[in-house]
Amino acid sequence: MAKVMVMKLFVVRQPIFNRWKRVIGYELIFHAVETDNSPLVDREQAGKWLIDAQLHLFKTIRLTGGKLAFVPLPRPLILQDLVSTLPPSQTVLEVDAEESTDDLVSACFRLKVTGYPIAVKGFLPWSPVRPLVAIANILKVDFSKVTGSERARSVSVYATPTRKMLAEKVETAEEFAEAERFGYDYFQGNFLYQPETLSAKVLTSHQFTYLRVMQLLSDPNMDFDRVEQVIKTDPSLSFKLLRYVNSAAVGVRHRVSSLRQALVLLGERLLRRWLLIAVTTLLLENKPHELLVTALVRGHMCEQIASVAKLPTDPDPFLVGLLSVLDALLDQPMHEILEELPLNQELKDALMQYPTPLGWVYSLVLAYERMDWQTVSKLANFLGVPESELAVYYERSIRWADHLFSRESPVLLR
Repeated sequence: MAKVMVMKLFVVRQPIFNRWKRVIGYELIFHAVETDNSPLVDREQAGKWLIDAQLHLFKTIRLTGGKLAFVPLPRPLILQDLVSTLPPSQTVLEVDAEESTDDLVSACFRLKVTGYPIAVKGFLPWSPVRPLVAIANILKVDFSKVTGSERARSVSVYATPTRKMLAEKVETAEEFAEAERFGYDYFQGNFLYQPETLSAKVLTSHQFTYLRVMQLLSDPNMDFDRVEQVIKTDPSLSFKLLRYVNSAAVGVRHRVSSLRQALVLLGERLLRRWLLIAVTTLLLENKPHELLVTALVRGHMCEQIASVAKLPTDPDPFLVGLLSVLDALLDQPMHEILEELPLNQELKDALMQYPTPLGWVYSLVLAYERMDWQTVSKLANFLGVPESELAVYYERSIRWADHLFSRESPVLLR
């Protein structure tokens, strides 16, 4: 009897930036394993299942917030025309440079004519020029494999007005600056989440205020008087709070003009959540907004996993995810920030990924984000969280975070 394939699906999105560090789209990376965690042997059948899952279980628009979806595709799916159900206006088809056979090039050309942009992954400038390169809209250059002068040569030789160059696996601010200098159009990698400099940096008075608010909000016995006093010292935060309370999202009948009235109306739980997000937004300053989106996704996912694992809500698991980008926001190592910030010790331990229940939750979220599936399986089992549900938690977190920045949601920060 033929074996029935029952699979667990995981999906991760990785942002793709332009030169101004604005997100132009997300690469959607799908990973499937059989329920016993054995690797899939039938790649073609697995590929068909992934496309079906993307179309029905994980709608593209849900995963990208309406931005472009860069979708890596195995050769059989393209040859069998299984991708034509994906919307051309929202999809970039990614094809491996090593699979540049005549039939694949012909299939990609037909797809390009019908409106699908084609991106070639794994492009190596020293390899023989393949026909697939000629029809590509985007060439993806892997900075972990292409180094030195070859990075510059890739642009000078292969970039054209109709063919853009994308630097992927850009891991540091220095590599981003180099790629930008060479003339790359798009960038992908972990450079956004690393401090731009590890030298001593003096925090501004506003940054100290925002960190002070975070410290007050992390206290389970939040003191409204002290929160009000700190907020009063920052006009921007005061203005945002009053604007939010008077918005349609809150629905008050009479205009609220005092901070104390606003604090009382919101109540402790909503006030704590709103202030945490607002303060993190103000810390962004000249940083890309994707940092906050990442923090929100992590926070929401931590919250869901902690709830299923039946962990205490004090300290707030959401706060771990939200604070996880502080090092990139403030351009300082996380351990130095935590030494200065008088947070709950359990929060500090979790942010340093020490072996505590909250630390395991945060480590699970990071492992999922980094596609470390072995660690994902180990931590999910350890916490008693259904591994098969993690993709649902992730997709739910993405939709929630993206909604906060959508035009339809005037609720928070703009």
